[in-house]
Amino acid sequence: MIVNVKMNNIVKIYFYIFYIILHHSCQFYCLVVNVKDQDGGVIKEIIYANITDDTITVELQLPDSTLITQHIDFIKEVQIVQVLLLGEEERGQKPYQILCFVNHVQANEFISPDAMSKLRQKNPGTIRVAEDNKGVFNVTIDMRIKLKNSIYISQHVGSLCSEALDTTFTSKVDIDKWATVPGMYLGNLLQAVEYINYKAPNINLKLCRDTGKVWSHCLCTMKVSIPWYPCALKFCKDHIGKKSTAVDSYRCGIQTCSKIMNFMYSVKHKQHCLTIE
Repeated sequence: MIVNVKMNNIVKIYFYIFYIILHHSCQFYCLVVNVKDQDGGVIKEIIYANITDDTITVELQLPDSTLITQHIDFIKEVQIVQVLLLGEEERGQKPYQILCFVNHVQANEFISPDAMSKLRQKNPGTIRVAEDNKGVFNVTIDMRIKLKNSIYISQHVGSLCSEALDTTFTSKVDIDKWATVPGMYLGNLLQAVEYINYKAPNINLKLCRDTGKVWSHCLCTMKVSIPWYPCALKFCKDHIGKKSTAVDSYRCGIQTCSKIMNFMYSVKHKQHCLTIE
């Protein structure tokens, strides 16, 4: 219990430092919004746009002190989801663990950093609810990223996942998608990854929650919910003249979305899965 209390304080400090760093740059480039999560609670999100790097970062802290960072690299079409979880000492877990899930993302799934930087918060106290629920995305992980070569995927993987040396994951499906992105090459991408091979490939792994053996290999599921993010621009139509039939369009707002990502990855022992229900 003492360890968990200490780690809760560490996580709060971690988030506070991140908040201060972003808030220092928030005058023009980021939003701090209150959003309603899937359980009906209210959490705070920080959304930061970096025009120079062509990236957007979403940061939120859940009620259980879990920290989630979603980082979008628009140039490389890379999404990095970093999860900081508190561990349970009685289950032989570390005080905290950082997991990184790196996957391909279409550039049109989010508004651009330039558009994001132009957004302004009119009513800071308003509780936001996403207009469009994108549903659940199931992502099966079968590869681990070698951080020393992660620059072949994105320069941001190494900095965001530096504490996740053995827990930065991706999939062969994503590697193949990145190979079609201009400036990314399959040979280089394959140097940055290795297959996770805890068990013979012809043997199906059980979900960790469905196996009673503490030392068995199993599939762990990490559920990550992003309750609110600007996913597209809205355009309105305007008639050019009273008698004219011509119609012009102009940007008149943003479309907001929510989504859930289920990342499934194998662990060597059941006790290494921090998300068993």
